[in-house]
Amino acid sequence: MTPDPEAIAETLAAADADETNGVIDDLSDLDVTARFRLYDDLFDACRPVFEDAADGYVRQSVVRTLREAYLGVERHPEGHDALDVEDASRAAIADQRERYVSFLLDALDDPDGRVRISAADAFDLLAVGLGMADLSDDRDRIAERLETLVASQPEKRQKHTEQARESLERLGVSGLLSGALPDDRS
Repeated sequence: MTPDPEAIAETLAAADADETNGVIDDLSDLDVTARFRLYDDLFDACRPVFEDAADGYVRQSVVRTLREAYLGVERHPEGHDALDVEDASRAAIADQRERYVSFLLDALDDPDGRVRISAADAFDLLAVGLGMADLSDDRDRIAERLETLVASQPEKRQKHTEQARESLERLGVSGLLSGALPDDRS
């Protein structure tokens, strides 16, 4: 059964920790293809919850939920080929990544520290995937956007943006090492 994006958004808006954690657990059980099919609708349903919520916990929950739902095809050993979806083009995957990154950048500028911490944590996972897929151009563009953001932020918010940028530098290295390792899959 595919999760209902509108029902997930309503659950997040209700700010019930147990229900939110249940949603996140359910999303973690989905395969890559199911996540790809769900992600755009889920993003569209959850983004207004993030923007309209006065409660930092609700905004943090949206960040955690979208982090879990993001397909992260970059982290999958088969990459783009892991998807069993006819309409899963590299461009569609890149569009999802772009929307996700833009959202995380907004979350890094949130007034609530819990939201910024969740966004910085999401960048850790994204950085690993970008490194594994050797998407250094994407990583560099994201790093530039993070530098621009940190330059415009009050000092209190800069810490988490710097952590996200450092993740890109530190965890994005795995893609550079992938060509140096022998391929034992014969």
